[in-house]
Amino acid sequence: MQKRVTVQILGRQKYQEGQEDQQELSAPGTYYERNAAFYVVYKEPESTSGFEGVTTFLTIKKGSVTLNRKGAVDLAQEFRVGVRNRCSYTTCYGKIWLSVLPQRVECDLTAQGGRISLEYDLFVDDNFVSHNLLLVTIKEDNPQ
Repeated sequence: MQKRVTVQILGRQKYQEGQEDQQELSAPGTYYERNAAFYVVYKEPESTSGFEGVTTFLTIKKGSVTLNRKGAVDLAQEFRVGVRNRCSYTTCYGKIWLSVLPQRVECDLTAQGGRISLEYDLFVDDNFVSHNLLLVTIKEDNPQ
């Protein structure tokens, strides 16, 4: 059964030069469990994320998190500790190659929601760009 949830995202990046950035956003979404996996679906908020018109799909299984974005961009990334995942990131400006190398993939989810915590290095065209922390919190809107 799909549940209405609020998806809160906190992202931090630390770049090679020492600069750090942080983003926070919140969006309504849906959440459900099926075949030993949890699923989160939400539309990126207008004008806050730079991904207007994009729907994000998270699939959480034991030991892995898969992130898919569809719409104005097209992206599919898999996060598994110690496994470098290379994917194409397609935008209206063209395609680039991204890679993620996760050091931490932790998920604490129940039927009511929970947290996903990712720590990973990001590469563009196999060149290191940043060290990233991503925390996703899923909260049921009207728990019963």
